[in-house]
Amino acid sequence: MTPAGRKFVPLCAALLFSLFSPDVSRAAGNGEIQIDADSITYEESTGIASAEGNARVTDGEFRVTAPRMEYHSMSQSVTAFASSAGRVVLFTEGKRLEGDRLDYDLAARRGTMINPNGKVDLYYIGGGKVDVMPKSETPAFRRADTAGPDDAAAEDEDLAALWEDAVCTTCGLSHPHYRLRARSVTVYPGDKMVLRGARVYIGRFLAMAPPFDITISLNENRSVRKIFPRFGYDSGKGAGLGISGGAEWRNGSLDLDFIGWSGGIFETDALAVHRIAAGLSVYGGARRAYDKDLDEIEWRPGWGASYAWKGWTLSAGWTKYELLSVERRAGDISRYELNRNPEIGLYSPWFKEKIAGGQFRVFGLWGSYRDTRWGASDSYNRTGFGFQITGEPWAKKGLTPFYNAAYQHFMYDDDILDSQKVLDARAGLLLEAGDFDFSAAYLRQRVWGKSPLMWDNYVDRDELYHETGFRVPTKNPDYSWKLGVRAAYDIADKELAEMVYRVSYRHHCLVWDAVFRDDTRGDDDDWIALRLSIKDIPHEGIRLFGNGDDLSDPFAR
Repeated sequence: MTPAGRKFVPLCAALLFSLFSPDVSRAAGNGEIQIDADSITYEESTGIASAEGNARVTDGEFRVTAPRMEYHSMSQSVTAFASSAGRVVLFTEGKRLEGDRLDYDLAARRGTMINPNGKVDLYYIGGGKVDVMPKSETPAFRRADTAGPDDAAAEDEDLAALWEDAVCTTCGLSHPHYRLRARSVTVYPGDKMVLRGARVYIGRFLAMAPPFDITISLNENRSVRKIFPRFGYDSGKGAGLGISGGAEWRNGSLDLDFIGWSGGIFETDALAVHRIAAGLSVYGGARRAYDKDLDEIEWRPGWGASYAWKGWTLSAGWTKYELLSVERRAGDISRYELNRNPEIGLYSPWFKEKIAGGQFRVFGLWGSYRDTRWGASDSYNRTGFGFQITGEPWAKKGLTPFYNAAYQHFMYDDDILDSQKVLDARAGLLLEAGDFDFSAAYLRQRVWGKSPLMWDNYVDRDELYHETGFRVPTKNPDYSWKLGVRAAYDIADKELAEMVYRVSYRHHCLVWDAVFRDDTRGDDDDWIALRLSIKDIPHEGIRLFGNGDDLSDPFAR
């Protein structure tokens, strides 16, 4: 589930953050709080103003309306009550939250809404009650087993929100097609949210109830830990059933993936990441993965570190028996087994390129590598540098041209094959015309020199990609079909290299996506994949069958 994100659950946090942000709550006490109502009475002895009928309290962008409310001037707090005439409504920065009662302390930045619900953009939320409090006082924060480098005083200044009996969905129906209900949800705005006692429903069907907390990252630069079942089929391994998920602590995370196959094969993948200081992280993990070319299964560990500063990134990583899938040509997937001992990379930030309206970056690499697939082989050192550029010159009336290019120059410590230069460029356009979508891309790759490493040997490519999609018209636009077909043509070999067929069914807020890949080169590398996702966040979903990981996207920008 995701750091959607962008995902349906994380947007609950965006609402809470905007409603209970420090800027909004600290606006109290500026002497400009206004109270309006049909009838207002003020008790000077208690400092309480009682408002009846269309009552409203305004303090800057913070506004509360209710049939009845009380403002306590001494404590700078508001208590608002719902009635048959309407509910309590809180507005701030264009956001809206409704409930049956609101108790909010403007000075202390603490508040509680009873039976809240609201909507932000496309996302609906509801719950028994929601409390806002300093981050360090939340139960999930106190349970963290790692203190980390965070400054405690700074933590106290950050606000978090604790929902009880919360429900989130993007489905606007009175009986939503899906919803996620949790006993409690702790939201750290801009960072993460922790769900305790979570249950995922598809309609009225309980899809899953994991026995541990679910952590969802709200930072788009971090991975999202999901708890989802996995299904699959592979001609070499049989039918598969498993689960993927993970956990998160105060300064780190753990991703886990397990699947067992009817052919007697068990695969797993684990990756732990821990933040040591601002910008500095270390990671370690291991995969137990099957090599279908050699018909063997083996543990494949990896570890490393990365440091980010002002957009620059320095990374170092080691791997043993790493499995690589490389698309050498359209429809031609080659697999390798590699040791990195280690690989070090330095990447610049993306800089704006004003001439064509794009962006570019530069990078440098050094590494020591050994291909272990065919037994012991020599290790080679590789030093390289290069640049990438990408952009969209303009977009007009559904027509979007794009381009991508990369240049790489590698040098090896080999007496014969000592260097290799690679220029990869592609350009294309996307067109939306009513119920039709057209995409086209031309890829051209030129290689000078050769590499002594098998996996690193690039080849010349001249390829043309075309994809057409058609939306089947229906009476109800919430329920529709879309058919698509993509072809890859190898100009150099003058042959059709790959065909991809796609059928999508949008069931209001849910999208079922089935893909069949036909390897027309004759290497018998065909597969089928089925995926379930949410319409408004298509990049997050449940992988129901197959994986589709080897399917490249020539139209990616």
